Amino acid sequence: MKRKIVSLLLTGVLSASLLAGCGANGGAKDESGKTASGKSGDVSISFYTTETGKDDMYQELISDFESKNPGIKVEYIAAGDDQLQQWMALYASNEGPTVSLMDPINIWENQERMRPLSGEAMLENVEEASLSTMTFNGKVYAVPMSAAGIGLLYNKKVCDEAVGGDFDPSTIKTRSDLKELFDKIEATGASATCITGVNWSLGSHYLCQTYGAAIGDTKARVDYVNSIISGETKEINNDVFNGFMDTLDLLVEYNYNKNDPLVGDVNLDAMALAEGKCGTWLMGDWAWTYMANLVQDGDEFGLMPVPHNDDPGDITNQYLPTSYAKGYCVDASQNSEEQQQAGLKFIEYITSDSHSQEAQAKRAGQALPFKNFSAEIDSPLGKSTASYISAGKTVDFYGTPSLCPSDIWYECGAYMCAYITGACDREKLASDIDAYWAAQDKREY
Repeated sequence: MKRKIVSLLLTGVLSASLLAGCGANGGAKDESGKTASGKSGDVSISFYTTETGKDDMYQELISDFESKNPGIKVEYIAAGDDQLQQWMALYASNEGPTVSLMDPINIWENQERMRPLSGEAMLENVEEASLSTMTFNGKVYAVPMSAAGIGLLYNKKVCDEAVGGDFDPSTIKTRSDLKELFDKIEATGASATCITGVNWSLGSHYLCQTYGAAIGDTKARVDYVNSIISGETKEINNDVFNGFMDTLDLLVEYNYNKNDPLVGDVNLDAMALAEGKCGTWLMGDWAWTYMANLVQDGDEFGLMPVPHNDDPGDITNQYLPTSYAKGYCVDASQNSEEQQQAGLKFIEYITSDSHSQEAQAKRAGQALPFKNFSAEIDSPLGKSTASYISAGKTVDFYGTPSLCPSDIWYECGAYMCAYITGACDREKLASDIDAYWAAQDKREY
């Protein structure tokens, strides 16, 4: 079957008709206008993805899936620049994809269209900690694509020299443990750590941890954020916020970029860690993209959580915050039950089949949150995240897709950047963040 990538061009259909098609179940049609179950008995489904740069991988996986599931044909629809708009255009024309790979917030906003996946057998293979971002009102609506670990990257050679032996990241259980490591790294002549002074790193990946697992479960997180929105709670009075800011103060003190904290060059910072100019770097496992061509044979790197207090019994100091940025969902509003069942088979293949897992691990270099995942990951940072997942030592970064507004990285990231330069004190930082939240709508579970 000759496959082609469908690229959608938007027209004026993005109007009230977007909502009009929401409840329809007219059955998807193929290019000839036939319904999903054609004369041959094949079930035709469609797969829409917003994961750019992987068209060839997904097309190869579709071919493999079709060979293993005769009777199911998959049309591949690749998103262009306007990913969400193209997705909505498909729904406006009553061609809602059977399976879509979307951001959790998009799935949450369109959950009435989607088939709840709670109780499906394939979820038994999914790490439970990865499902909270895909769970709305107690029901699972998507299966996560991959896992991205966020924390402190470390150069093991530098850390080994600092501790005078084999560095074990699990020994860093508290902020005091981290300070002790930093002092030892500095004694070797290297900088202890590195902060990339950009709004997306500080405003999203660091600040948003103050609303995460350290606060509690998903309900506790949402309740806490809503209490800030209502004015009942002030950030400056919260122990978790202050704990993370105390740790940030420590990072600032030992920052490789101390003389120019807002230089914000991820490539230079990757080089600093790769070359051993600093021992750790506040970033995520995706940074291997910048480091892979810089490291020497035999060099080792890993990832560890950022401790936010001095309680060695607090597991959130030792569990890796992990983000699940996209999920596979099944449309129930414009696809027949037969198509939905085929869509479930496709997701099960993508997430459970060994060939599929190997292809994804090789291309992305990130861990997959599946219990049977055993594929080799080239990235040592991805391997590190995978080791936390297999040990059951991860926490979902957000817990719910609607917890933090989409512009928090931009707005509050600016406040965080000002803070690390000393342009404002903590009370001013907390007050500015409170004012940001006061302008937001109440969050939902």
